[in-house]
Order: sequence, then structure tokens, then C-alpha cells
Amino acid sequence: MFPEAVPVSRNVSGWVAAAALLLALAATGLAVWALVKPPSEAAEMVVQQPGDPKTRVCDAFDTVASAVKLQTHADAGRDQAAVQAVAANARLALLGGGMYLQGRLSPDTPPELADPVRLFAKNLQEIGINALAGAPNSDPVQAGRLRDGEDLSAKIVGLCQ
Repeated sequence: MFPEAVPVSRNVSGWVAAAALLLALAATGLAVWALVKPPSEAAEMVVQQPGDPKTRVCDAFDTVASAVKLQTHADAGRDQAAVQAVAANARLALLGGGMYLQGRLSPDTPPELADPVRLFAKNLQEIGINALAGAPNSDPVQAGRLRDGEDLSAKIVGLCQ
């Protein structure tokens, strides 16, 4: 008549995984919305930013690189909801990281740094949105994006030294 009792630890872990999945999906939705909002809104947000432009952009790059590495290498174990939550966080790091980098660029950023950072940011967003659309890393086009991202990352690391 009554369902079998579920151990508390399993019940709690299921709830936490479901909550993490919902939070990650909501954050991903917000990132996608921000990615597709009209460019005129984004253009209005470009302002001169305080501090050395190279340092500002290089610090932002380091933060994004750390976030992407951390989120794309997280281990969720075998729980499917947790696996999906980790995948959503990885995609959020890609999409959000691209937007974050673009937001740190300003007219006074040296072009030799701004151009590869802009391409890297766009590449992160392309990888993230295509992953959301179901493209696996083994897909030839997605694999090319990943290689391009690695190449751009190495170039930016050299420019930021």
C-alpha cells in the first residue's frame, strides 16, 4: 500500500541533484538570453574601464580559463541528474566566460590582445551553444572549435606574459 522507505541519504542526494540541475538550467537559460539579446543593448554597456587595459583583460582571461577548466573537468559520479548539472555548468562557463571576456574589452585594449581575446570569447560561446544543441566533442566541427580554442588560448597566454 505504501511505497518502500527510501534511505534518507539517497533521498537527500536526489533532491540536491535535482535542485542543482534546475539551478544550472536556469543559469544556462539566462546566459543564452544574454547571448542573443539585441546588440544595441550590449553596445550601450561598453564604457571606458579603469586600470591598465592589458592587465584587466589578462586577469579576466585567467578567470575564464580557470572557470572553464574547473567546470569542464568536474566529476559528478554516476547520478544522471548530477551528470546533467555538471554538463550544464560546463556550458554555462563557456557561454558566460565568452560574455565576461567581451565585457572586459574596451576601446583602449591593445588590438594585438583584443583581437585574439574577441575571437576566443566568440569561440567559447560557439562551443557552449553547440554543446547545448547536442554537438558532442567528437563531432568534427565541434572538435575544430575546441582545437581553435586551445590555439587561441595559447596565443593569449603568450601575449599576457
